[in-house]
Amino acid sequence: MHYLHWEMKSVHKGLYHVDLNLLKLFHSLYCCRSVTQAAQQMHLSQSAFSHALSRLRQQLDDPLFIRSASAMLPTPYADSISVEVGQVLDRLSDCLLPKQAFSPVQSQHAFRIAVTDFTALMLMSRLAKRLSTLAPKVRLNLIHDEQRMPLSRFESGQLDFALDFSHDEGQGHRLISESLWWEGDYCTLASSKVTKMNRDIFLASRHILVSPWGTDTGIVDQVLASQGLSRDIAIQLPNVINAPFLVEESGYLVTLPRQAARLLAHSLPLNEFDVPLPMPSYKLTLMSYKPTENTSENLWLREQINELFDT
Repeated sequence: MHYLHWEMKSVHKGLYHVDLNLLKLFHSLYCCRSVTQAAQQMHLSQSAFSHALSRLRQQLDDPLFIRSASAMLPTPYADSISVEVGQVLDRLSDCLLPKQAFSPVQSQHAFRIAVTDFTALMLMSRLAKRLSTLAPKVRLNLIHDEQRMPLSRFESGQLDFALDFSHDEGQGHRLISESLWWEGDYCTLASSKVTKMNRDIFLASRHILVSPWGTDTGIVDQVLASQGLSRDIAIQLPNVINAPFLVEESGYLVTLPRQAARLLAHSLPLNEFDVPLPMPSYKLTLMSYKPTENTSENLWLREQINELFDT
């Protein structure tokens, strides 16, 4: 922190003895060459303008302007700084303009969203159609992140949003906002040879674990552990999309969010059962980074997602 403070002082040390407000006065007088006209532009009296000019002359250690019979003539030093002072004021004016409203029809903005294959499936099944109509030039970059809380990517500007999958009230980081956009239950998929499901059959079977963040256990294992039980995991996968196909080939069981199971397995010869355990519901939340969440484009996309899943 001390090093950063020293470095900033060394970079901007030329500004520490100059009142930046006086640069607007300098620019106005340089353009007008008249104290009367420049004072009017600055909404100052001539005496206040002259007093401010005197301060700037003292701060820059140069007369800056010499009065002639017809105009205020710039000194060589004033000429040498005039272009850059004007450019700096223009850049400051541009960057301090009010935020522009997001125009979805014209925008080519690229939104960057951290997802798992399941959260992407849930979101994109509805969002893609909506954006193709409302924002036909917008791009969605869906990024897989091995961390459930991709804070470093938020901080480095690599992410706008992350879709989180959980069973609690959220992760509660002070820089992250979370809003619920979907809540659902689980089911167990089995091959067509399995015609009924109960706890004994469930525990006697081998299972497929879907673990997008690489943990060795999932919510099913947590529920079983609370009862002093465990299950036999045959395959651990990082994604949900392949799981129903493996059930068909292997005869193993997989427990998935019901919505995903129905989207993925509707054309496969599988049977769907309620999970024979007291499973909690799952929650899908939209995470955003507080320092950037209120940009016009991010506010717009959040509104679209909320409207989609409120209906």
